[in-house]
Amino acid sequence: MRKPAILGGEPAFKEPLHVGRPNLPDKNVFWKYVDRIFDSRWLTNNGPLVREFQEKLEKFLHVKYCVPVCNGTIALELAERALNFKDEVILPSYTFVATAHSLQWQRITPVFADISKFDVTIDSESIKKVLTPNTTGIIGVHVYGHPCDYKKIGSIADTHNINVLYDAAHSFGCEVDNIPIANLGRASVFSFHATKFFNSFEGGAVTTNDESLAEQIRLMTNFGFNGFEKDTVDYLGINGKMTEVSAAMGLAMLHSIESIRENNKQNFEKYREAITDIEGISLIEPPQNLTKHNWQYVIVLVDREQFGIDRDTLIQALEAENVLARRYFYPGCHQMQPYRECFPDYSLILPNTDIISAKVISFPTGQTIGQEEIIGIAECLQSISHNRNHFHG
Repeated sequence: MRKPAILGGEPAFKEPLHVGRPNLPDKNVFWKYVDRIFDSRWLTNNGPLVREFQEKLEKFLHVKYCVPVCNGTIALELAERALNFKDEVILPSYTFVATAHSLQWQRITPVFADISKFDVTIDSESIKKVLTPNTTGIIGVHVYGHPCDYKKIGSIADTHNINVLYDAAHSFGCEVDNIPIANLGRASVFSFHATKFFNSFEGGAVTTNDESLAEQIRLMTNFGFNGFEKDTVDYLGINGKMTEVSAAMGLAMLHSIESIRENNKQNFEKYREAITDIEGISLIEPPQNLTKHNWQYVIVLVDREQFGIDRDTLIQALEAENVLARRYFYPGCHQMQPYRECFPDYSLILPNTDIISAKVISFPTGQTIGQEEIIGIAECLQSISHNRNHFHG
């Protein structure tokens, strides 16, 4: 058994293996779209590529209306405003902080609910516990592409006459119970950031089957102008427009999406095979009702008692091997500012969030990772575990 690099051995990998290395399309396909931008001299303001991207997204996501925007955070803020969220909105603390910030930025109070320890999405019973007369909405987050319990959440929302928005940043191309994920709730929000399964360099979108809601969001993305060629402002808006070059990247990515999905699936299955016998390391599997997955995230939980060292010490040992794994998500939003200071007692009602966030590791995957790298990562885990007595974490 080789000696771990953190204990004086040679690193397993010469070059760092990163979480979140961008997936890329065929370069030649991308440049063909860029040529069209140069030919048209139309760089932004709802150009022809953005309109084409919108139409193809609606078809791919099987949703009536899609509004491409400049990034996923702006998409959240636009959807929240269009849904008339105010006062208090319930969401999981176990999410990227942008979900909470998008509310706080608009002076809406984020009210954190706990997650299910089985699928790490927002727990419906926890939602009920934090509901108040001031609750105006629920944001469910499909963490790692795992769908929220949309039936129970929908029932709660209907009972209390509030809207549900889904943060689907991890769920591009996913389906639950054979329902395309973009069809859940009043609206869904996607991120096309560089690190996502599907990217447009930077970008995002709001999807909905509600025509009036889609039109309202479109108005808001361009300062409230009633049409991009008119000088009439009909609504309070901001600049949320997607550029033509981002749309070009998105259109090119659509040509490669299925090959990326298949590569991710093969990586996930190889990780499952390679780490299955490592005591104290458990792979989070997708739920059975996830009928179409993008396999973008390889997430494990570290049991300190069984593995022999804690998660943070393992992260340090992996970094020495040039395996740059991440604690994703850690900590929960309730442990970050300004929420930690404003709501210091949240940990009392978020036990699963704290437990999972203290154990979670996200491993490298995507186009730049193959079977050989995965085998090497598993060997690093075995070596670190074998030498557990030499660690003091």
